[in-house]
Amino acid sequence: MDDSSTPHIALQHLRVRLNQIYEAISSYQPFHGRPPVLDSSLDTSADEDAQWLHQDNVQGLKKLKDSVKIDLDVLCKSAHLPALSTNAPYLIAVWNELLCAKAPAHAVFKMFPLAGPTADPRHRGAHRPPTVKVDVVADNGKQWIRVNTIKNSRMLAEFREIDSYLTDSDDDSSYENMEGAQPTLAQTEFDNSILRMGRSLVAAAKANPLEGTSESPKITIRLTRLDPSPTLEKDGDPRLAETVHLLGEMGINVELGERQDSELPEVVRSSSRSSSPSTPPPPLGPSVDINLDLSVLIALISDLTHAPLPTSIEEANRRFIPPQSYRDWKLKKNGMYGKNRSKSKSQSPSSAPSPASVPDKERLTSDAGLDTVPSDLAKHSRALTNQLLQEMGKGLLQELHDKISAFPPSTNVKFWTTPEARDRCLRIIIKIGGTSEKRRAHALFWNVSVLLPDVVLENEEKAEELYWLDSRYPSRFVGLFPIHLYEYPSAPSISNTTQSNSVANLPRFFRDLGQTCRDILAQETIPHPRALPEELVSTNDPIDHGTSHIGEIQRAIVTKANPRLTAHTVQSLLLGAELGWTTLTANKTSVKAILREMKLARVRGKLDGVQEDGSVDFPENERRRASIWIVDPRSLAEGMSNQSR
Repeated sequence: MDDSSTPHIALQHLRVRLNQIYEAISSYQPFHGRPPVLDSSLDTSADEDAQWLHQDNVQGLKKLKDSVKIDLDVLCKSAHLPALSTNAPYLIAVWNELLCAKAPAHAVFKMFPLAGPTADPRHRGAHRPPTVKVDVVADNGKQWIRVNTIKNSRMLAEFREIDSYLTDSDDDSSYENMEGAQPTLAQTEFDNSILRMGRSLVAAAKANPLEGTSESPKITIRLTRLDPSPTLEKDGDPRLAETVHLLGEMGINVELGERQDSELPEVVRSSSRSSSPSTPPPPLGPSVDINLDLSVLIALISDLTHAPLPTSIEEANRRFIPPQSYRDWKLKKNGMYGKNRSKSKSQSPSSAPSPASVPDKERLTSDAGLDTVPSDLAKHSRALTNQLLQEMGKGLLQELHDKISAFPPSTNVKFWTTPEARDRCLRIIIKIGGTSEKRRAHALFWNVSVLLPDVVLENEEKAEELYWLDSRYPSRFVGLFPIHLYEYPSAPSISNTTQSNSVANLPRFFRDLGQTCRDILAQETIPHPRALPEELVSTNDPIDHGTSHIGEIQRAIVTKANPRLTAHTVQSLLLGAELGWTTLTANKTSVKAILREMKLARVRGKLDGVQEDGSVDFPENERRRASIWIVDPRSLAEGMSNQSR
């Protein structure tokens, strides 16, 4: 029989295994779950951060899949040919290491610069700094795994080449002191390709310590086909064992041989974590007690949330084009800052012409666009327009209504906030809130607000009616009232709240989030990098002293650990985490920042670690509780709107 027509057994086995791996990669989901963050913000495919929350994606996994596909195609065409060179053993070994690596695994086929992460990333071509390849980055970056499929025969050939240089050197030893003698290739100390790879990995690990620490990743080299003690003497050499020994002296963990099938865990398919593909995981939803941060308080008051929606995108684009008189006032105000900043303190925000108060003729002339609008106003107008378009997609109150409606009808959903968030909200409303926005804020915090001294609210029912006045939604569309205030020293005990939790019984993510927030707040807080001069800032308490002589609003104090996180934001997240409540926020940037801090805390060993299966501690089929709920922001917009109300 013609050998060319007979399937080569070894290639057939490789092809079957590669095909299994290719299918497994397509449905692969790492053994650590997504954080319990409910993201209701607008998701656009064009946004490069659209998948920011999908932390189960492993960087480089697509490259591994593509490499497997290339070799699989070659093997399919060459199944009837004699054995040929293929990367299949290497690719199979990398996949096996990914499956067995300690979770979470972050990357496959990742390149690390020998000069460290501070090297100039603009280097290209021949000037690009040298890098080292790591096949699997696991355990939050703490472990680097490199696979090498070199065989004994290849190493023996390398040793023979080294020996030949050594022999040549011995023959020429009588001439080595002669002037003009040629340099020798003979080794002065034992070395080979595996040792060079090990030294490069050690150097790269030292140059790329774990983020936020001085600790270097631990290195593992798996030599899948190298046997330092072969059965046949002709296949061995003492230098094989010496190579493994020297790698260990470098601090490298050396593992010999291929992974056995019994070591490989079952691949978790992305369609479901459950044993039955037909059973979806429990849905993620808010807790019965919902913690409102500052950004959501502003959103609940914003005119964007309540005002009638435009009938078209074109109308939406025109709504926040400021009229000329408003632009002139803004330029005059900015000019006063430049000449004498202290004088601007007497500039009352009420002196600004409201766009809605501008005659129709002037508003029409402003509809041409933002080409002639100063850059700061144009940027603000575009931001408000984008938020309006998001509101047109799905309103904030509609989103709250839909999620709360998922609870049984008898459920008493409560909304909470902190005194810090409430007080800062009132200060912002005093300064830049429009007429309707001040009315809503006055109603929302009716028992302490002095925003409208002439409007005395006798009870909660009157306040609720005032809040929904002129809203496009019916009264009590969402049961916001009353917003409960959580004050730390005199707060109700956790056992008296709607959801009784102890720290030990909280889901893992809540505990880790709480510990991370406490660590951040335990560090020093600092003024915002762009804090305003003190002479411009109002020192009035919005509750005790009313609205007279209101200066600029000082930027919020930030945390020293991460200037992207304000102290009041971390305090709000801590409140929700400690009580097991969902924190509702419109500040996605802060959520990203806190998740990054949690990751760093795990790397530094400040947290106990994640559960091995990444699950959340809820009984089977119970609604999963979101720790954080993100919605799109709604800024105070009434002052910029040219819509008459």
